Amino acid sequence: MKNLDLILNGACTININTAADEEKELAILFLDIRNFTGLMESQPGQVVINVVRRLFTAFNQIIKNFQGKVVEIAGDNLYAVFGLQTGIREAANNAYQATKAMFQTINMFNEAYAEPFYGGPLEIGVGMHTGKVLVGEFGLDGASNLSVMGLPVNIAARLQAKTKELNNDLLISEEAYLLLDTADTDFSHQTINLQGISHGQQIRLAGKPYLTTHYLNAPTQSFDYLLAISG
Repeated sequence: MKNLDLILNGACTININTAADEEKELAILFLDIRNFTGLMESQPGQVVINVVRRLFTAFNQIIKNFQGKVVEIAGDNLYAVFGLQTGIREAANNAYQATKAMFQTINMFNEAYAEPFYGGPLEIGVGMHTGKVLVGEFGLDGASNLSVMGLPVNIAARLQAKTKELNNDLLISEEAYLLLDTADTDFSHQTINLQGISHGQQIRLAGKPYLTTHYLNAPTQSFDYLLAISG
């Protein structure tokens, strides 16, 4: 049997920071653009690329404004964390405020572009959670990037995927909800089961029903992306 190191080294160069991963308590946010497949079917590929770039550029700036960092973008999914330089309560509130700003951005985008030119609105679904994760650096082919891994990341990813089933575009875990100090957080409570998670999760339905529902029961093609970028 070939040596595993030789197999790996033959495939690519793996760059792992020699420093041990640091355990930190972070707020974690996963976002997915809804009705994206419909946009791809109705518009030329370059138009779709420009739409995604414009939206994710705006979302990235919002996240940075609230002291967060985008960890990964994959297809029409975005994964970000908050709390790398702040305490967890401030991180959770920053994540929530950034989420609200991103919902406002998608609404303005729809008014200006999506509804007049693309025939229907784009929407986003967001899952938000907090917890202790391992933060370090990992990269392929010599490029080292921020790596955030742990069960809370997986839970946040699955909360985002669950927004379709529950027809609510923002799900916040109870752990994250209890850290929020804004006045508009009287959200309904529910206990749910998440794929691959053994115990039930208490959540808050913090958003609104989707405007377009034809994709809610469709196969979740983006779920593979969520699993990939959540580790």
